[in-house]
Amino acid sequence: MRIKHIVDVSDIPLSREEWNKLVLHNETNTIFQTFEWFLSWYKTFAINNDLCLLVVYENEAPIGFAPLVFSKNNNNKTIQLAGYSNADYLDFVTPTKKQDVINLIIEYLTYNINDWDQIILNNIPCESSTSMLIYEACKRLNLKYLKKNPINCPYLHIQGRHDEVNKLLNKYSNKRPFNYFRKQGDLKYQVLTKAETQKHLTTFISQHIRRWATTSSPSLFYNPLNKRFYDYLTEQLSDTGWLHFSVLELNETPISYHYGFDYDDKYYWYKPSFNVDYSTHSPGTLLIRYLIQTAMENERREFDFTIGNEPFKRRFANKVRHNTNLHIHRSKRLYWIQNALFHAGKLKRHIID
Repeated sequence: MRIKHIVDVSDIPLSREEWNKLVLHNETNTIFQTFEWFLSWYKTFAINNDLCLLVVYENEAPIGFAPLVFSKNNNNKTIQLAGYSNADYLDFVTPTKKQDVINLIIEYLTYNINDWDQIILNNIPCESSTSMLIYEACKRLNLKYLKKNPINCPYLHIQGRHDEVNKLLNKYSNKRPFNYFRKQGDLKYQVLTKAETQKHLTTFISQHIRRWATTSSPSLFYNPLNKRFYDYLTEQLSDTGWLHFSVLELNETPISYHYGFDYDDKYYWYKPSFNVDYSTHSPGTLLIRYLIQTAMENERREFDFTIGNEPFKRRFANKVRHNTNLHIHRSKRLYWIQNALFHAGKLKRHIID
């Protein structure tokens, strides 16, 4: 096995089809590992990140890769997985000979790339064997390794449970917004076509900015880079069938949007918005109800609410997966600082709980 180290996006030796074929057979196979996602993200955020893509070959065939970047937004010299600021699930793409491939990647980072203090690998699904294999590699190479607390990723398991899901959707608290809005006029839910998407994307962004304007967490779209990312991603996904951008309208006025994904037999919750003029009647809850109904009609196996444990997700989810965050340190001093901060945070949470 050998590694090819890519620092310029124009030199990536994998075609879109080769990249996505490896993703398809990977333990972590989500929209966030696809070439379309990677390219959209890197084209947007290259200003803050230098590419460090490691492609692993056996003979002349690519068998895996680590889509890494050097992050410029940290005082320490930090390597992260591409997409770290926007993706809910991240991982190495190592569908075959995974232990050997990960060992080779960690060895390469240790012995061939000197200019880093820490490697931060956030949002790796706990069901992936990556964290265990990285731990074993770090132990062998005398690298300091810190595994953070699991992060909840609720989801609604739909396949084979339609009666259960219908019962959930028809609970009074979940059906109440529908009962209200249908009495106010023409209520229409639709998944937007390619031709409609660009027009509605502008309205969606404006709606999101207004929705968060009076809160302590301003909209991500105040940052022009995030607007650009959504433009690139929409363009990249336009012919894949993976973009699931939908709108709920009342009397032809958009009252709620969801920018999400339909990938690998799942619907992915990603970025919602709603018209604050209707907030007292829960247009967002009504949109979720329509999304889940559409997922059932299209025989999707689940609706993935992705990272976060917000109460609205718990209302609809019936299962929970977890992500983990891994930190690898070359410097013992930095490791002990991070370790102390981590355990101080755990103690604080324990006292509060």
